Amino acid sequence: MTGIPLRTLIVGGAALVAALSSAPAALADSSRCTADAACAGKAAFTSLGEVFTVTDQVGDGHSAVLLYWLPDGTGPHLVWNAKGKGTSVTANLELAEGSWVHYRVCLGEHGTKDVLEATCGATVTDRA
Repeated sequence: MTGIPLRTLIVGGAALVAALSSAPAALADSSRCTADAACAGKAAFTSLGEVFTVTDQVGDGHSAVLLYWLPDGTGPHLVWNAKGKGTSVTANLELAEGSWVHYRVCLGEHGTKDVLEATCGATVTDRA
């Protein structure tokens, strides 16, 4: 697995935000896994309170990392869980009611802040 520079993610994220600015309403409370069958990393979004939970589910030596984009055009914002297998971290966002958040979960190398693009799961858009 190779890491990709954060600047590559930012450029791709800008195009994504532009495309999503007119996206239809999506889910309320959702979760996604990394691309692997074991769901090594998992991110869940709870609309009420706008809270992400990022869980590392497999002891594979990688960190779970959440990438998310906001309607103001910013992102990807990263939330790392480098605490190891069976742990979770939360991120509490402050979003206006009805606004969207677009996200995906990947594995990465926390020390170097490399996101392993090949591990990223499907993206999802959710609403606050």
